[in-house]
Amino acid sequence: MMKAKGGLLAAVVVCALLSACATPNTRVNTTSDIYRGMARSQQAWCAQFGCTCYLDGVQTTCSLVAACLNSGNCQRVQ
Repeated sequence: MMKAKGGLLAAVVVCALLSACATPNTRVNTTSDIYRGMARSQQAWCAQFGCTCYLDGVQTTCSLVAACLNSGNCQRVQ
């Protein structure tokens, strides 16, 4: 019974993490200096591992873009 509960919890956590990410090539704009700073701070990471989302034209992780969208600080670029 405990293994079933642990497996269910793990499945819920994985689904929550996956749903929190923006899709690749999502482009957003923001007025938040905080999110702009976080995007700039991820440049070394993105250069080494590759990132597929953009915040104000700066390549960044899709999880940061999703967080910015979910917080209401970003809007998708059309």
